[in-house]
Amino acid sequence: MKSSTVMVICLVLQAALAIGTLADNHTPFEESKAIDINPGKLGCCSSCNFSFSGLYTCDDLVKKCDPVCNKCAVVKTYPLKQFRCVDTFLGICDPPCGKKN
Repeated sequence: MKSSTVMVICLVLQAALAIGTLADNHTPFEESKAIDINPGKLGCCSSCNFSFSGLYTCDDLVKKCDPVCNKCAVVKTYPLKQFRCVDTFLGICDPPCGKKN
């Protein structure tokens, strides 16, 4: 088989895959969701992850989530139940927990 014939077959197969992907009801853009942003401010955060976009998350493990936290996830159940607020917050990280200003 000539290399030009192989190239044409490859292009036809790639086109068929692309058409099949686009014909599906879900495109990658529809499946990705915008980040949920909590405009509130945690009382404190010792393990802060700040991103260049100005958003931050707090990775502290706590006995009870802060009242401003919208999504409180259980991350540890034994020996004691511990939670983490999985919200993304606007602004800057609060002072570390346990330290008073």
